[in-house]
Amino acid sequence: NGLLLTPDADHLFDRGFVSFDDNGDVLVSPVAHVPSMVRMGLDPALLRNVGGFSDGQRGYLAFHRESVFLQTSFKY
Repeated sequence: NGLLLTPDADHLFDRGFVSFDDNGDVLVSPVAHVPSMVRMGLDPALLRNVGGFSDGQRGYLAFHRESVFLQTSFKY
């Protein structure tokens, strides 16, 4: 995917619990278990903008947000 992430962040990213807006803002899934994230050293309250992305990375992130990122645990 071309993103350099720590192993913990990569684990959460690959499973759809975190993603990124094109502008670099960190997105945390509403179904993510926050206490577990904190234990991993990734406190959602402290996550900030990570900076810009290349065109290729933005394209992949659009796919990730649409197809991998967990928006909700169920659909109505």
